Parts: sequence; structure tokens; C-alpha cells
Amino acid sequence: MKPVKFLVDSMAGKLARWLRMLGFDAEYERSGNPEFLIRRALLENRVILTRNLKFSKIRVPRNVKVFFLSSEKTNLQVREVVEKFGLLRHIRPFTRCIECNAELERVKNKEDVKLKVPYFIYITHDEFSICPKCHRIYWKGTHTEAMINRIKLVLGEELAKKIKYF
Repeated sequence: MKPVKFLVDSMAGKLARWLRMLGFDAEYERSGNPEFLIRRALLENRVILTRNLKFSKIRVPRNVKVFFLSSEKTNLQVREVVEKFGLLRHIRPFTRCIECNAELERVKNKEDVKLKVPYFIYITHDEFSICPKCHRIYWKGTHTEAMINRIKLVLGEELAKKIKYF
């Protein structure tokens, strides 16, 4: 079964970054226009994640799913979405670009990033990933451990133990 694809509206932008960090396809739509969001969700087979009450006042086609987030706090939104859509077994952290949502590709030849990362990073790391869309380069640095700790904080220690990080 394929994991759910999301379309996050302008009222929950940080949630989109979190879902991407956890490995989920989460497009962010700034417009806030419900009709546009509905058309895009329909075309791309996505679930709309929103806090926008305008959705309750308009007709949403039956084949478009809209999930109303109950909290304004990003941490609670993440947990709510993971639980509601049964995403725990699909979490694959650090596999998507948190900026543009593309799936990351492993860099096969370390030499390819030599001039694109700080020299210290190049000599102290052997594994890199690159975003094929925006060309951002990722590596497992000290920030990775901090992000794992935030995942544990948000999802809770018990749920976070079930995640395979690398």
C-alpha cells in the first residue's frame, strides 16, 4: 500500500517541512485558495491538510479528502497526522528534500560534492544525498541527531523507537 500524499495549505507550512523530514510526500500550497487546493488535490491524488474553516462552507467533491487539523501547534499536528493516517510504519526520515519535497538521491561518488560542501564536511563524511530538483546537498551531521531527538519528542519515545533512521 502506498503512503498517503499530502497537500498542506498556508495555515500549516511548518507541518509540510516536518512531514518531508519524516519521508512523506507533502506539497505546500501558499495560495490559501480552497478551490485551487481542491483542484490540485484532485489532480495529484492528495489529502488536503488545513485549519481553514472555509472548507466547511464550500462543496468539496467526495473523492477529495480534507483533514482539519485540530491544533495550531506543529508538534501536535505532526502526531495527529501520523496517527490519523497510520503513517508510523511508512516513516523514512531524511529521504526527501525538506525545501522542495523531491526524493533525495544518494551521491555515488563523493568527489561529485567536493566543491559543493564545506571542506571539513567533505573530509569528515563519506555519505551524501542530493536533491535532484533543487540540488541541495544533505549529510548526516550533528544536526541529524538533533532532528532525531525532536522526532522522539514529537512522536513520543515509544513510537520513535519503531522508526528505522538509516
